[in-house]
Amino acid sequence: MTARARWLLLTGAACAVTSVAAAAPTLLRRMAAFRVERVEIRGTRYLAAYDALVQSGITRTSNIFDEFEPWHERLLRHPMVIAANIERELPNTIKVEITEAEPLVLVPTPTLQPVDARGRALPIDPAAIDLDLPVLDKTARPDASGHFRDRTTLNAIAVLSAVRSRDARLFSWISEVAPAGEGLLLRLRQPQGAVALVAADPRALRLRELEVALSDLSARGELSQLKRIDARFRDQIVVSVDQANRN
Repeated sequence: MTARARWLLLTGAACAVTSVAAAAPTLLRRMAAFRVERVEIRGTRYLAAYDALVQSGITRTSNIFDEFEPWHERLLRHPMVIAANIERELPNTIKVEITEAEPLVLVPTPTLQPVDARGRALPIDPAAIDLDLPVLDKTARPDASGHFRDRTTLNAIAVLSAVRSRDARLFSWISEVAPAGEGLLLRLRQPQGAVALVAADPRALRLRELEVALSDLSARGELSQLKRIDARFRDQIVVSVDQANRN
């Protein structure tokens, strides 16, 4: 066999393999042996696995070699889904890993509506699931897409999101958030009845200084007497304590 003949043979074989490989998914989708019999949904806490399955569009007639993109796009349209990863496992299993939206604050609409850091209303019933979250002291309503657009709500969401990511302990102390002039008022669970005033711009939050002031009050045994701590100013933290109950 000449070199040219060998080259033509190899080229023809490569083209044949490429054609078969390209056609394989289409052929496999027609085979009943690869019908979806099991779907594993992972990563959900608030979204029921069955609801995620219905949202995906995966059914008993689906094939594990079907294109994932339609299922993926459908999942991302659900307000509880931030991200989704889909994998197949031979012979009949589809695995779905979901990154779920986390509620951040309860917004009166006037009924309490869980909202995430994107400003999106989440389909979670606070009466059915215990949500230990701050409550916004202002009524607001989402738009047709389920997003809150008013400035007060967005400021509160931005600040609470920054506090939760940078100081989880302080976030757990916040029971209520309300507009206060150019800033925000955070009503604290502990010390009971105390409030913290912070900037409405998360970039101007002085959480480190706030934490130092609270730690100092605790070290001196005065944390329980705290009435107000004002962290809106660039160069100082202003602390007010209950003089009547001070030791």
